[in-house]
Amino acid sequence: MQSPLLWLALACHLFFATGYLVLTPSFEAPDENDHYYYAFHLANAGHLPLSPGLAAARGLAPTEGCNLAHHPPLYYALLAACLCASQQADTVFSPRINPHFGDAAHASQHLHFLHGADDARPWTEGHAVLLGLRWLSVLFGLGSVICVYWTGRVSFPEQPRVADAAALLVSCLPMWSFLHGVLNNDSLATLLASASLAMLVLIARSERLTARTAIGTGVLLALALLTKNTTLFLVPLAAIVFATAVWREARAGHGPRAALLTMGATAAVFASCGWMYWRNTSLYGGPLAMSAHDAAFAIKKVPDAVVWQWLWDGFLPQVFSSLLGCFGWFHLAPHAALVWAGAILALCACLGFARLLLDRSPRPRPLWLLASACLLVFAGTAHFNMTAMQPQGRLLFPAVAPAAVVFAAGLLRFGQMIRLRRVGLALCALPPVLGTVVMFGWFAPALDPGLAPGPDHHASMVGGVLAEVPVPGISWREPLPQLPASVAPKLQWSDASASPDAFYSLYAGDADGRVWLATWEWGAIEMRGGEAIIDERAWAFLPKDHDVFLVLRRVPNWRKGERLADMPASAPLPFRRE
Repeated sequence: MQSPLLWLALACHLFFATGYLVLTPSFEAPDENDHYYYAFHLANAGHLPLSPGLAAARGLAPTEGCNLAHHPPLYYALLAACLCASQQADTVFSPRINPHFGDAAHASQHLHFLHGADDARPWTEGHAVLLGLRWLSVLFGLGSVICVYWTGRVSFPEQPRVADAAALLVSCLPMWSFLHGVLNNDSLATLLASASLAMLVLIARSERLTARTAIGTGVLLALALLTKNTTLFLVPLAAIVFATAVWREARAGHGPRAALLTMGATAAVFASCGWMYWRNTSLYGGPLAMSAHDAAFAIKKVPDAVVWQWLWDGFLPQVFSSLLGCFGWFHLAPHAALVWAGAILALCACLGFARLLLDRSPRPRPLWLLASACLLVFAGTAHFNMTAMQPQGRLLFPAVAPAAVVFAAGLLRFGQMIRLRRVGLALCALPPVLGTVVMFGWFAPALDPGLAPGPDHHASMVGGVLAEVPVPGISWREPLPQLPASVAPKLQWSDASASPDAFYSLYAGDADGRVWLATWEWGAIEMRGGEAIIDERAWAFLPKDHDVFLVLRRVPNWRKGERLADMPASAPLPFRRE
């Protein structure tokens, strides 16, 4: 940690990731709205969500379903803990599709959603919650950069410049910075995979297996598996490394002790993850819940006759370009100059690493482990794309530590081959400059939220929907009519201070503070004029045989600076749907 270049790398990561954190409009990252909803469900309901199809089959309210329910829960549990600790567990999200998304003739073609005044004023109450959660991704990325550096120092102890270059290259990679400035479980999966690999490298290079290293590796591996399935490649690598360690110590007469430590690490993994795989199998018919994944997304299987052609012409180019920087909902492709720069650097690194293997230069140790990690992650991503075409470079990030170390070693060796003695200085200057140009010159203009303005009353996120002390001003004119509880009732209210064009949002909560319904935010259902029958779309969100209370609140005009906390509200109205 005494290297000036490491500190430069950490500073670059903080600068770029924080830049994307602020510049990226609400939910303009892959599935960011669904990532938030998973965390919101955990914080709000207190239990794991089900897939939408399973929730519907069981006759449950749509709020029990979540598109990403098949994902392991650790990342979302951390987000939920932050929501609960900040008392923002009732902050609901409200994305509206941009009708011009994907329209090449429109300036807002790269924006998936419309954006209200909260995006123009980032520190509004709801949007501030999203920014706060995004900071976790920034911090996870900071840890990953340190793991990349550590892996480089352990693999190349005689060449500290390799670790420096690897950390700096990763911290300035535009796609890395973008994904670590938004909500995405890849950020935590990358950190835990990188830390696990660093521990495995340490075990492979050590003469003796220690209790701290063995159990620590087992815990890290368990946490990685609890974060995302892209970390499964660690399991066979860990098995080989631990088996080799036991064999090595058995030759030295310490076999039983090493075997016991290996069993302890294995027990830590099973104790932490076993329940998750059992739950997935019982609910979705498989330990990885792939049936829920396939139902949640439009799966496009590659026809068998064109597999190899698609791998060469489609998968490889798209993965490479998206690894450099494919922004938004993977709609803003990287500039051609960035792709060419990346391709030239990759070619130089490959030539340099080939030369490194042929001559007597120090090689990474253990090379087989670093290479195997890269190959397993790449092969797993390619196999996944055979049944679900999603050629996204972010899926390769769990192997960023070994890949960056190999890449940096090759690039430095190439510099020596062409006698470029100032290659270190070039590496210090080029990545930060390139990253700055991409962020401010390419990304920010294309994803300016002002290109897709929403209505005056629209906000992407709204906090405090179940505030304990709402502003009084709305009164119920009549109690609920005596209708069967299976029929949606007519609500009647008075709001003396309202303008003729005012409309309202109906919220449903329970005694535990759980949000079951937010009509305006979740369905843009306009309730006006002092009376309304609960809309069919809203009616489905009310739980059956469960006591809730209904609160009506005037929707603020966000562009005028109004806030939900200042809007008049009604007294809670008890209700029970049967």
